[in-house]
Amino acid sequence: MSFEPQKLSTFSKKIVDLADQPNMQPHELKEYFDSSPEELRQSHNGLCDALTAKTAASALGFSRTAGVPADTVQAAVENVQQQLDAAVMGNIPSGSVTGDKLAQDVRDRFTAIENAAKSEASTRASGDSNLQSQINTHTTQISSLTATECEVVFGSYVGDGTESRTIALGFQPRAVFVIPQSGQMFFDNIQTQKGYGGLAMPGLPCFEDERYPHIQIISNGFSVFFRQKTITGNNCTARTNEQYRKYFYIAFKA
Repeated sequence: MSFEPQKLSTFSKKIVDLADQPNMQPHELKEYFDSSPEELRQSHNGLCDALTAKTAASALGFSRTAGVPADTVQAAVENVQQQLDAAVMGNIPSGSVTGDKLAQDVRDRFTAIENAAKSEASTRASGDSNLQSQINTHTTQISSLTATECEVVFGSYVGDGTESRTIALGFQPRAVFVIPQSGQMFFDNIQTQKGYGGLAMPGLPCFEDERYPHIQIISNGFSVFFRQKTITGNNCTARTNEQYRKYFYIAFKA
């Protein structure tokens, strides 16, 4: 039963509409006076019937919440029932688990993960700063080389996948810059760093960690590498000699 038909917007017979001296029989006048209370009684009873009907909840409004997105009481009850059924079956409704509902040990683990991520970000920022410092140093040194005192040699090679390999030039270069044909110089995620190229000078190898250089100047050329080392929990991989990958280099000869 709907609530809408029970609305009483006005009375069909108003006393104010009567003449000052109504030309009516006594019983007609009584019926006229009783008509408005009767209409009110019928509307009230109809509303009571509508409210007690089994379908009443589907007509009663409901203000949506984050956990119960429903517009009627009936829909809200059904939604809550569905969530309870899902919880019994082991399916936790989306958005129903908040931080307050987690066990303390779980919250502690999340906090530890968050702190570790912050520490990793700080370490990475420090590493980036050191790398930029090295690049600045190399740039300064290379800029000091003039055309009259430096010969530039260009070349290429294809990686063979061996751990260490010498690219012979017949002289010790003052600097070597290596870049793969793909143009990708470095790959980095949370646990893995891969170096595919870079800049090296005598005593200043290109490296992720100075113990494991990616490019290193030697007496008759330079060395490239294909190897992986675990450093402070990270997999640091030299990829300057990856099998079948083509590389280009620029060597500066004094």
